[in-house]
Amino acid sequence: MKPGKQTNEGFTLVELMVVMVVMSIMGGMIMVAVQGVTESARSSRTRTIIELLDGIIQEKYDSYKYRTLPVEIPAATYASNAGTTNGDGDVMLSFEVLGTEAARVRLNMIRDLQRMEMPDRYSDFQTAPASIWGAANPVLAKQSTEQIVATRADKSTRRPFSMSWYTSVGGAVPSLVQSYERRVTATATDEYQSAECLYLIISTSYAGGTPAIDAIPTSNIGDIDGDGMFEIHDGWGYPIGFIRWPVGYQDTAGVLDISNPDEFDLFRSDLYYTVATPPAPSSATVLPAVDVNTGTVNAPWALKPLIISPGEDGVFGIAFDPINSSGTALAAYDYTHSDWAWPKNAANMGDEHQGRGSSDYDWVDPYCRRFIADNDPGILNRGSGSYAADTERRLPGEELTGGENEALADNITNFSLQVAQ
Repeated sequence: MKPGKQTNEGFTLVELMVVMVVMSIMGGMIMVAVQGVTESARSSRTRTIIELLDGIIQEKYDSYKYRTLPVEIPAATYASNAGTTNGDGDVMLSFEVLGTEAARVRLNMIRDLQRMEMPDRYSDFQTAPASIWGAANPVLAKQSTEQIVATRADKSTRRPFSMSWYTSVGGAVPSLVQSYERRVTATATDEYQSAECLYLIISTSYAGGTPAIDAIPTSNIGDIDGDGMFEIHDGWGYPIGFIRWPVGYQDTAGVLDISNPDEFDLFRSDLYYTVATPPAPSSATVLPAVDVNTGTVNAPWALKPLIISPGEDGVFGIAFDPINSSGTALAAYDYTHSDWAWPKNAANMGDEHQGRGSSDYDWVDPYCRRFIADNDPGILNRGSGSYAADTERRLPGEELTGGENEALADNITNFSLQVAQ
């Protein structure tokens, strides 16, 4: 190098810009890779939590098949009739409940217990137990011969009786329901009530002899809406939803089979079976259970509780509340409300309406048949034609929109996990 000559050994501006661009590209690639790993971890965490919840909920749901529920005629109801004679001169001895009627009463009890003890809305347990009614046949004796007179075949001679059955399982309402009532804050809202009810169920359940809630990481428990009620959150921090009877859910995973009859109704005592040929649903009849996604009219089928995460976008694609034909969501609807009572007539009960009195029949119905009858009963098949435009009515678990439901695409359910397993 010649003395006094100046040299420039640094980077040029172009070289620096090239290096910055390369680093930006590499940084972006790393961010995408990290984000992918993070989303995969959140999804995996969500699936693990839902699997835990599904095992606890399903075990509790199945336990109702074996619950001991006494079906007895209150003694005081007919005490005044003993020893009296009817128009034929027959002496009234007592009343009896036939096996078929006992099964029907028990089915109604089971459904009412599920409603109160496995709530998916506050009104499920804040509403008083249903009035469980049955019909008892009189036992008579001829005065002259003291021969027992059979009345079992004559349903018109029956007398209705009310079962205050819940007093035998813990007071005015079951003790578990009383526990729920004590836990609900005065500031509780309906926004995430299904998730909050799921927390109530899990926090009062046991798995393997230990509190079930202990299996859920504390980082996945919170109060996202600040109403004083906890929810169980998925991997993205969103409340995990719960629907006990998802009668409107379109099960693309194939877990639900509507050809399988209700597993709690072993003796086919649902009122659907009391009519020889159940008619198509209409505003006058409520008998058939309806799969609104296919338009299938069927006997009551086996339902499974739905546990669902909204996924990465935090949006559920289904209805948690029944939505009537005017588009109003019934967030606090009551299965035992008089508007949902079963019509007591031959069209809806066959000859079983005889001897039951004149008022409508309190019938806890997971299939929302009275609701369907009162809200566009003729519009059944959501899967064809102008799907979303057919009607505003939606059942619990039913898709909120038609066609491509982007909100459903990333939802994670216990049904999909059962198929994967």
